[in-house]
Amino acid sequence: MANVRCLQKLFRLQKLLLPLHAQTCHLASLHRQLPLAAASLARGYAKDATDKTTGSTSLEDFRAREEQLERERDAAEEAAAKATQNEAGSGGAGGAGGKQQESAEQSAKQAKVDAIRDKILDAALEHVPQHGWTRQAIVLGAEQCGYPSVVHGMFPEGGFALVSHFNGRCNAQLVQSLKEKTSKGQQEVENPLDFLVQAVRQRMEMIAPYKAQWPQAMSLIAQPQHASTALAQVLTLVDDICYYSGDRSVDFGWYTRRIGLATIMKMTELYLLQDTSAGNVQTWEFLKNRMDEAVQLQMALSQTEGMTHTFQRSFNSAFITARNILGLGFKRN
Repeated sequence: MANVRCLQKLFRLQKLLLPLHAQTCHLASLHRQLPLAAASLARGYAKDATDKTTGSTSLEDFRAREEQLERERDAAEEAAAKATQNEAGSGGAGGAGGKQQESAEQSAKQAKVDAIRDKILDAALEHVPQHGWTRQAIVLGAEQCGYPSVVHGMFPEGGFALVSHFNGRCNAQLVQSLKEKTSKGQQEVENPLDFLVQAVRQRMEMIAPYKAQWPQAMSLIAQPQHASTALAQVLTLVDDICYYSGDRSVDFGWYTRRIGLATIMKMTELYLLQDTSAGNVQTWEFLKNRMDEAVQLQMALSQTEGMTHTFQRSFNSAFITARNILGLGFKRN
């Protein structure tokens, strides 16, 4: 019985010791794992520290890259701004060149139109003896040149366009003749008075073929809207005649002589319309007498200084005013 009781006590002691043993083993196991966990934890902390260091380095690289990109963007924007300015400058220059080209094209077109106008008006002069200084003569001239009759719309001045064209052409022919006679003004004229007479006569002889129709031309010239053009042609012509005659003076008589010559030309023109003599002989005699009188008048006035200055100032004022209004500079090449 005593042995049985001892075995029972031993079993109960084993039951108490087994949990303790298990716990002891577990603790021992934990003890053995603790260094490993600590090491693992240390490695974890070290990894975190490395990651943080690496992250800091990456952030600095990122910032450096961003700063570089920003500098590149600034450089690109600056280059673009310069390119825009250069393009604007070249565009402005191109615009100026475009305007010049456009102006040249317009001038070329206007030159073509003027050439057509001159061609039509030259042809129209052939019809003046029959149709006068009229739009009808211009229409016939256009048809003669192969243009439709509707081109008369190119001549809003009507018959005066034909008169003005005729006067301009005649003046140009006379000036060319005077240039040839005086070597473009370089050769001295032996007899200035005779030179003036011959120049005016040559110009009047150009009117003679149209003497019957010339009163109509004069009425067109006298119209207010045409007066400025007609006066400009007269003043320019008389100055050219005086210039090539050798009159290069700059005294008060410069204007007086030109006004006097213009007056004589108009008087001779009126006399020509009434002249029925053969070859208009009386007209040329009238012209010579008026020139002689003009010279005598100038000599007489020169003897009276006060009257001369008054007379000259009145003529000079009239001539200067007309010249300024018409914008005439009388410049020659």
